[in-house]
Amino acid sequence: MKVYGMKFNWSYFFQTLPYIAGKLNVTLTLTIISAVFSLVIGMIFAIISYYKVKGVSQVLKIWISFVRGTPVAAQLFFFYYGLANLSSLILNMSPTVAVAVIMSLNMGAFVSESIRGALISVDEGQREAAMAFGMTGFQMTMRIVIPQAIRVALPPLFNDLINLFKMSSLAFLVGVRDVMGAAKIEGANTFQFFECYACVMLIYWVITLILTAFQKVLEKRCNAIF
Repeated sequence: MKVYGMKFNWSYFFQTLPYIAGKLNVTLTLTIISAVFSLVIGMIFAIISYYKVKGVSQVLKIWISFVRGTPVAAQLFFFYYGLANLSSLILNMSPTVAVAVIMSLNMGAFVSESIRGALISVDEGQREAAMAFGMTGFQMTMRIVIPQAIRVALPPLFNDLINLFKMSSLAFLVGVRDVMGAAKIEGANTFQFFECYACVMLIYWVITLILTAFQKVLEKRCNAIF
């Protein structure tokens, strides 16, 4: 296979693939930890926005707009290299932790909007009917709102998870040896960048397909339960 006069070295590709895939544990660890914290952050932000907590919800709107409207790489550099001049905690923070913090905060803003949208999607008439039957606000939320909101929230939340997984590829910018970092180092040593980054794309694509398949199974089970 030739691309612009360059031969794609299949032998080198299959030889290098296991090495680069060997760093998948770093990428997945970053993704899982960030997914947990971004979900917690997103739920808190969504509840505050949904119930329009006075004073706080307005500040959150600005924060969410800022996070969603600026590049993740810029946020990472600003946090790890910029704020490090003002905080010894950040200065002494490991690159992996710094990446996890930024991934969590960034995706937390997106998750909050996904959850808030799911909560809003529940018909107001059902809320009024639940209150008319004597349900408390907590009972209404647990029995009426959440079951329906879960079904609505699953697709966008899995999209957020997939985007979070792909976002982890920025970790190499601050020296984390993840899948992308391994490919960069290997490519710099051998100048076989084409094959190295092809390995990266294949790895990310396969994991994304697995997540998508899991999403479909989970959606079917949720539809059966709720």
